[in-house]
Amino acid sequence: MYGVDLANTGHQPDARGPDGSGDDGVDVDWEFEADDSFAATPLLIDGTLYVGSHDERFYAIDPETGDEEWSVDLETSLRPTPAYADGNFYFSGNRELLSIDGESGDVRWREDGTNSNPYYPLVLDDSTGVVTDDEHIWRFDLETGTLEEPIDLLPDPYEMGVSEAPAISDGTAYVAYEDRLGAIDLETGEREWEFENEAGEILHHISPAVADGLVYIGDVEGNFYAVDTDSGDLEWEYEATTEVASSPSVANGTVFFGDSDRVIALETQSGDLSWELKIQFSPDPKPVVANSMIYICSYYAVYAIDIESGDLGWEYDLGEPAIASPIVANNSVYLTSHENTLFKIS
Repeated sequence: MYGVDLANTGHQPDARGPDGSGDDGVDVDWEFEADDSFAATPLLIDGTLYVGSHDERFYAIDPETGDEEWSVDLETSLRPTPAYADGNFYFSGNRELLSIDGESGDVRWREDGTNSNPYYPLVLDDSTGVVTDDEHIWRFDLETGTLEEPIDLLPDPYEMGVSEAPAISDGTAYVAYEDRLGAIDLETGEREWEFENEAGEILHHISPAVADGLVYIGDVEGNFYAVDTDSGDLEWEYEATTEVASSPSVANGTVFFGDSDRVIALETQSGDLSWELKIQFSPDPKPVVANSMIYICSYYAVYAIDIESGDLGWEYDLGEPAIASPIVANNSVYLTSHENTLFKIS
């Protein structure tokens, strides 16, 4: 699912990507082209790569060759990254949720009851999924698609904006709306607490991450926060950034994110700066941490950075804008472009 796991850590602990240490560096192994742009992170499941496109098709691709194994027309734009569980895929389309069988591609159900375009579907447990839209958190039945009564995050009709992916831990969803970060009990719909930054800056453009008792999130003015999961109290704040551009990822006692032209690493417990690396353009997509490297896209390029030192391992100019997070597997990086290309870099 988006963010790798429910906590939205962006951490693939068992994956290994290219570190650029070979004599030839890194290069594109293959490119796969769709009929319209991509905006989703691909999923690699049981030796097959899956990705949806704005051309309304969902593709199954051989990760070694880049050849299409099959595709299905789902008659809706597949912008957000889907979720996968127990042989089935779950998608957000144009004002609808839908699910297909992972082997046949047959549609299992479609549900058009959300109030606006839903964001990233997340699989909560064996029977329930969770998704946000512009105002709500929705729970839905994985078997039928039936939506439960939504949790209304923005009762004021003049407000709009909710994190595209809540960070979920122990039945609590940590989600930003406008200038607030809330802890929402997914069973009862009650707010356990609400954190509001003193400056009143917008938080909802970021999807938070949760790890080791802290929720991490940044605002549009460049302040980055760690909030206690139990109390909602501010644990620490880091201010030496410009607008926080990417959702954070967390691994090995470090939280990683991008601002307007840097990748930044902070110690999770203290908020102290571990390192920063200046790059070209804003690294908007959420970074992915795998093995000893962090992989992050910045408009036309993808970067691999050593998580301990902040040294640049390699960078590759795609020639096309990359606006979704990559995935890492088998010494390769798979990522999409906002034009119409899926890349494998090894």
